[in-house]
Amino acid sequence: MNRFFACVVAMMFATISFAQTVNYMDSLANLSASVLNADNKTDNVELDPLLYQIFGPAIYYKGVTSQFMDMSDTDDELLASRNNLLMDMYMKFPDNFAFYDEQFETETLISKATEPEKVADEIKEVLTDVVKNDELPQMEDSLEIGLQIEKPNFWKKSGKFALQFTQNYISDNWYKGGNNNGTMLATVLLEAKYDDTKRVNWENRLDMRLGFVTATADTCHTFITNNDRLNAYSKLGIKSTKSWNYALSAEATSQFMPGYKANNKNVFSDFLAPLDVNVSLGFDYKPALKNGNTLSLALLPLSYKFRYINTDEDNIHVVYGQPADFKQDWGSKIEFNTKFTLVKNLTWRCRFYCFTSYKYFESEMENVFSYAFSKYLSTELYTLLRFGDNRSKNFYDSKLGYFQFKEYLTFGLAYSF
Repeated sequence: MNRFFACVVAMMFATISFAQTVNYMDSLANLSASVLNADNKTDNVELDPLLYQIFGPAIYYKGVTSQFMDMSDTDDELLASRNNLLMDMYMKFPDNFAFYDEQFETETLISKATEPEKVADEIKEVLTDVVKNDELPQMEDSLEIGLQIEKPNFWKKSGKFALQFTQNYISDNWYKGGNNNGTMLATVLLEAKYDDTKRVNWENRLDMRLGFVTATADTCHTFITNNDRLNAYSKLGIKSTKSWNYALSAEATSQFMPGYKANNKNVFSDFLAPLDVNVSLGFDYKPALKNGNTLSLALLPLSYKFRYINTDEDNIHVVYGQPADFKQDWGSKIEFNTKFTLVKNLTWRCRFYCFTSYKYFESEMENVFSYAFSKYLSTELYTLLRFGDNRSKNFYDSKLGYFQFKEYLTFGLAYSF
């Protein structure tokens, strides 16, 4: 029988067999209905495997190829027709057969539906065993011990304490002459910064410096201060864009001890004499930098400043050109603060501000270079450049005019945290 006749015969047998049974999709529906019937029982449903291989999913069957290649005759005409028909489909439509029968050798057919009562009983038994398990409370305790939920801490606190000494002694008959002296400088810098990384940031800084120098050539004082500063600074920022904030800053500056000049008994400054307070509102440019470096440039067009002199010493009022105890001004201010690690253990801090009441102008630029030799030893170079034209030029110095400068270099004990 030629190949075409075999295909025709196979289709005839398939049609006859299919007509004698039911449609393939209906057979599957009848199968599912019979497996799960109303009485939860299974019926014996027999499907002809030959019909299933023809009308079922497009699967390549290895046995079909082996039987087709066997030239011996077979009495099973339906089997031979099935093989001829499938081989013809394999050759004409190879892309339709994405699977082969060996892929499903490990799969098993479900001949009976699992009884719902049995499944429910098995689930109930498993749950009962879990509840009765003695190890469950121990597992809960271990989870409670190992799990720690901490509230986010948006505060960063730091500080620095330093104490430096220098001493110089010259005998009375030293051939080059000179002056005995000793100096001491104590500094405390405390910082607390709040940043929730989304909306609010708040900077706080307390800077305290107090230094003394002794000089035998001074006939009026045993020692005088050469460095005296008490400064409190706070700035609240509300994020506007990635690097810009709405800013409200407040700063108060005074000193600890009375200030004198060598061989002069007049007091030039004292505690809260003066006390300068500045409150400003504006914008703050604060980009994100790496390696712990910081930069802040605040533009504060609305600024209020008042100066209070808490003393009756006439010389202090004369020095600051303020006959009354209280004076206030409105103006604008610019603040610049930065901290950079230049190289390992070398840090540069810079503070700059300028304020104008549109009648006078004053500014300060402070630079501090700190180098840490170890955890407890460091050296520091401090410079301060000041400008102020609220007094006449001749009042300070006819040559230097409005500019004033201060510098010191120290070495000693230091501790940072």
